Amino acid sequence: MCFLGEPFKHDLFVSYSHGDLDGSGKSNLKTWSQAFARELEAELRQNVKFPDLKIFLDQHHRPGQAVDPMEALTEQLRADIGAAGLLIVLMTPQYLRSNWCGDERNWWVECQAKHGLALNGRIAIARIWPTEDPWPEAFVDQRGEPLVGFTFFDLKRIETRPQPYEWPDPTGAKGPFREALLDMVGRIWQHLAAVKEQLTERARRRAEAERLSAATGRVIYLHARQTHAEVWERAGDALVQRGFVVMPSEPDPVERDPNRAREIAARRVETLSGCDGLLLVGAEDGRALDADLVVVGRQDRHLARARSERLLPCAVLDTAGPLIATPRRKAMARALDIDWIDTTQVIWTPEVGSWLIEASAVAERV
Repeated sequence: MCFLGEPFKHDLFVSYSHGDLDGSGKSNLKTWSQAFARELEAELRQNVKFPDLKIFLDQHHRPGQAVDPMEALTEQLRADIGAAGLLIVLMTPQYLRSNWCGDERNWWVECQAKHGLALNGRIAIARIWPTEDPWPEAFVDQRGEPLVGFTFFDLKRIETRPQPYEWPDPTGAKGPFREALLDMVGRIWQHLAAVKEQLTERARRRAEAERLSAATGRVIYLHARQTHAEVWERAGDALVQRGFVVMPSEPDPVERDPNRAREIAARRVETLSGCDGLLLVGAEDGRALDADLVVVGRQDRHLARARSERLLPCAVLDTAGPLIATPRRKAMARALDIDWIDTTQVIWTPEVGSWLIEASAVAERV
């Protein structure tokens, strides 16, 4: 398992041109590039926050992080580059003219689309040789400007000395090479952490969606005031018969004492943070519903969300019809991200299930 985790097998894939024009498999460019990859990995592993970091290189010394000589090359590279979270490119004229490098780049971009992840912030370009050919689309912005990347050659001497720092082998090198490498490492650390956070949040959202769309075991917080206990009982019984777990065990008392009211609100937030959805019973008292929309549906729900990191969809359970279902009130509910369920029809509990399934779909899309 790599640092990023599912759906990735490798944290980084290093793509580079061997530059062996004679087909011998040997070149100074290959020597420099592989030494660069080793130095990059060594520096990346210095951060204790990334103990499981895995970098794929076609000729890596660690098993599972290089090409297996007993398996088909194309299929291996296609699978391994697609399973990498970040793409590291050693940019040279040879890279831009290499069909292999172009295929690797296209395979990686294609797989990221399947993962549903944006490319921005996940491509690191090490400029190791000046280039004149145009860069591919994945490496430029909307205006065609190439990624800034990290420069590993002397800009002041590119006419007479285009080779990268410490040519042909930067192993253990210091000076400008090490400075540029450490700058690159620091940025990669930041982006690895950002991608990890994004994947963790996506996994949490997926788990939330699965819970909301489950057939049984879904917990609903059914809120009503004690003055509407009879309506609350009928709604609660209907939900229980449909298979929902209904919380709390009784409506909230109406309390005038500020300290007591705060205690009730605190308990409500605590219970709500463990629920899958919030339903506000809308009885004939429209002004009471207005207050519940703002205080419970907005304020308390946000506090519970912060505590539990759950989606907590919310809807009004309309038991009074036109008396409370005015266009203005329904518009206010929409503005507060609160849906509206009409219970004045004969059978309404299936709509609650559909509402949670739709909320789960939203959770997966976010």
